[in-house]
Amino acid sequence: MRHCWTLSVIATLGISGTAVAQESETRESSEVKMDVRAEHGMSGFQLALGVNLGLGAGYVYKDGTSRTGTREDLKITDGASASLPILLELGYRINPRVYAGVWGSWEPVFTKTNDISCPEGFDCNTWQWRFGPELRFHIKPESGFDPWVGLAVGMEFLKSHVKGDTVVPLPGGGTVPARIDTKVTDRGPTFVRLSAGGDVRVSRFLAVGPIVTASLGSYTVRTGDQTVNITGLPAQTSPVSAVDDGFHALFTLGVRGIFRSF
Repeated sequence: MRHCWTLSVIATLGISGTAVAQESETRESSEVKMDVRAEHGMSGFQLALGVNLGLGAGYVYKDGTSRTGTREDLKITDGASASLPILLELGYRINPRVYAGVWGSWEPVFTKTNDISCPEGFDCNTWQWRFGPELRFHIKPESGFDPWVGLAVGMEFLKSHVKGDTVVPLPGGGTVPARIDTKVTDRGPTFVRLSAGGDVRVSRFLAVGPIVTASLGSYTVRTGDQTVNITGLPAQTSPVSAVDDGFHALFTLGVRGIFRSF
């Protein structure tokens, strides 16, 4: 009996030791495999889609002409409260640490009522496109949370459509009711766009994580026209007045999903 009991204990210890050894080998094998991927195999195409909150500061334009003929500046904070950028990225992970690609965003802008760009009672719609190339550096590609920083440039297209009823002055004095319809496109470069974030690995091909961006740009070209309709008279369409450039900063904060081929 004592001999049998001893053999049983030895067998049990042997089985437990084997299980522990196998678990340790599996874990080490997994870690080695991840290290090898981080060192050699983490390259391939990458697609990301994100939703952000956007805020701005600075100028849409400077020294424009108001409806009354006076000169005026339009600040971003006067014309809009926030935006909702939908971000799309497509690129290639050259190696575990370096990513190169293109980015683009479309964002509806939540306009504010103001005397310059959106008078009381007017219907105002504004949206923006932005896009450009980008480079990123990944700090810990072998980790479950991989922080990164990015540098980009680009172009910006701000489109506005404003229409509503107002009164316009007559050449001989007095005013007359009129309906104004204005369509404007402001475009210009994004001189620099800095980004930072982190990718949390959900599976081999999927990650999610936060993203924050800060960019400096300027609308250097303004095009569009304004149509004035006065009852009983032909509609009059004229180009929008010239303005001066103004620098602005745009900030976004959001979350993105990353789909990878590696």
